[in-house]
Amino acid sequence: MRMPSFKSWIIYGAVFVAGFATCAAYTIHFLYRIHFLHPSSSASQPATHSYLQPPYLFAPQPATFDFVVVGKDASPIKFEQFRGRVVILNIWATSCGPCLAEMPSLGKLAAHYSTNSDVAIICLSDESAAKVFKNRLARDSEAPIFSLDGHPLPDIYTSRAIPATFVIDTRGLIINEHVGAADWSDPSVIKFIDSLTQRPNKIE
Repeated sequence: MRMPSFKSWIIYGAVFVAGFATCAAYTIHFLYRIHFLHPSSSASQPATHSYLQPPYLFAPQPATFDFVVVGKDASPIKFEQFRGRVVILNIWATSCGPCLAEMPSLGKLAAHYSTNSDVAIICLSDESAAKVFKNRLARDSEAPIFSLDGHPLPDIYTSRAIPATFVIDTRGLIINEHVGAADWSDPSVIKFIDSLTQRPNKIE
């Protein structure tokens, strides 16, 4: 194969240098337009992220106690009887995998507070009692499971998805709502609940 002549190398080099110079000129012109002609779009200015959503900020609101749940013995229980306690109200369903995945941790949390009358753990499904109490995974979790069994759930306890867990303090305020599965037996949860039991049960 014949190698390019010295003259050819000079021509190739000149073309390369000219191309490089052209690219550099365009780059300088672009940066000039950004920094001097349109300073508002400069990299030194904060970027606008229009795709970001605002953070979820939960404001405490009065809980509703005027409804009925059904326990394992099929007897109706007025939710009113839990007023004045710290209530962990978990909304779940037998068809919800994440609900069943977190249920053992709710069982452990309930066992931790089994002798504490100031705390109630309620795992509530809007399905029939027959369906709820026949679910093996729910039963094996030893979580306190309940059914609405046809009784309406107040709108304040509806959420964009399940599992959804509402924390009600001793004053009757919903102070937190968590959507999605979580480890409810974690020490941080127990510490938080213990702090709530120390609050006065009246809004000051």
